[in-house]
Amino acid sequence: MIPLLERPKPALPSSYFWTWDHRTNWVLDDPGCLNWGWRNKYLKQPETFVEDYRRLTDLAAGLGVKGIIIWGFLRDSHGGIEYAKRVADYAASKDVAIMPGIGTTAYGGVYYEGDHPYNLHTFVEKNPDARLIREDGTPSIYLGKYYTICPSHPLLAEWLREGMQWLFREFAIGGANLENGDFLVCYCPRCKAARETRSNDEPDFFKSQGSSYEPALKAIEDQLEDKLVTYATYTGFLPGKCPGGPEKDKAHHRYMGCERPAMFDRLPMTAITQWTVSHMVLEQPLPLTAYLEDGAPQAAFENHRWPADVRPPSARGVGFNHSPGEEWGTRYSQAISTIKETCLRAHRSGLEGAAIHGEVSSRHPSTALNYLAFSHFIHWPEDTLCDFGRKTLGQVLGSEQEGEEYVRLLASWDAGELTEDQRKEIKKHWSDTFELMTAGQDVDRWRLWEWLRSVQYGDRLKVSSFF
Repeated sequence: MIPLLERPKPALPSSYFWTWDHRTNWVLDDPGCLNWGWRNKYLKQPETFVEDYRRLTDLAAGLGVKGIIIWGFLRDSHGGIEYAKRVADYAASKDVAIMPGIGTTAYGGVYYEGDHPYNLHTFVEKNPDARLIREDGTPSIYLGKYYTICPSHPLLAEWLREGMQWLFREFAIGGANLENGDFLVCYCPRCKAARETRSNDEPDFFKSQGSSYEPALKAIEDQLEDKLVTYATYTGFLPGKCPGGPEKDKAHHRYMGCERPAMFDRLPMTAITQWTVSHMVLEQPLPLTAYLEDGAPQAAFENHRWPADVRPPSARGVGFNHSPGEEWGTRYSQAISTIKETCLRAHRSGLEGAAIHGEVSSRHPSTALNYLAFSHFIHWPEDTLCDFGRKTLGQVLGSEQEGEEYVRLLASWDAGELTEDQRKEIKKHWSDTFELMTAGQDVDRWRLWEWLRSVQYGDRLKVSSFF
């Protein structure tokens, strides 16, 4: 549905799609397709893994999106090293950076799932004393199988260094994405002693992150300027502690818990911090009508979750928004307002990129619109919605005029303000494109009008229809 678009150098050059392998569904008839992430099993065929990411790579290349994070990049269940190399080699040929997800103390290690030296489960089986210790003094285990590692274990740093160097040596990857297990804290005597030697002004989980991220990043420090290597904080960059405690309305995802995590003094400045901005953007997105003629409406900055004067404390950073794409409620939603806000606020805050999920096929019209909007606003974050219609949708719909007409009607529908004349206009466009579609012309153009014609009378998400 999305053609190769004309694009200049992006204003947010370090932008990428975030994906899990098992729920990245671009091949729609594999019976192993899943739409959720819990337990993260891969049930599709190995050939589907390659084809899913071939199609997503083509999309990223066509939209000017720099990279694709793949959590589950290396798994025995979808072909292991051989199939991962096929995915990475194809993306490299298209100048798209494959960024394997790497768990430094949780989430699988360098080799996410399988009997491999750089798989976390394999490492702990050989070194059972490496298991993370919970606050009650017992070793950590998740779902009866999955281990987490103590970040101060004597063997961890060398294991991470070797694994990272092997990964970047063996595969034509353009980067990586590091995580350590969300708000993970180990209570073994070594970790407690190590924390005492560091700043008490930051949460303990940041100290754990720094301990495991440091050897992994320094192992490839000479490549960081040329590669898209990011590491997750799991928080936004709002300074200070969460009012009411971390259980309060997920507010801990917005606050750092301090003014500036001390780990930034230990980690290479050329690595890129991945900030979670999902809970920093407006809780209720602005109606699209707010962006029609104004690319930076004041209402987008009147937000206590993301004050206009707040800047991230890391040298480099990107903003990752889980919506659209997370399985709970927004996977198939049209989310142009949130995407626009994310890109605009990231740009104004000095970030060098933005990220959203790329798991859902652009065969879904609502998702195609999201991807087109993401492409547009990482290149022109200050643009209006009408600019998006003319410069980007116009390339899909055949003319700048029709692109602008589409976004004006879309915005009125989104705001619940469609007039009868506008409904007739939508029907006229649908009828004209339907005649062309039945003659084998402009099928994708018809799909967009068919989606807008349908959602104006029914479910605002219209999640089940491909048209």
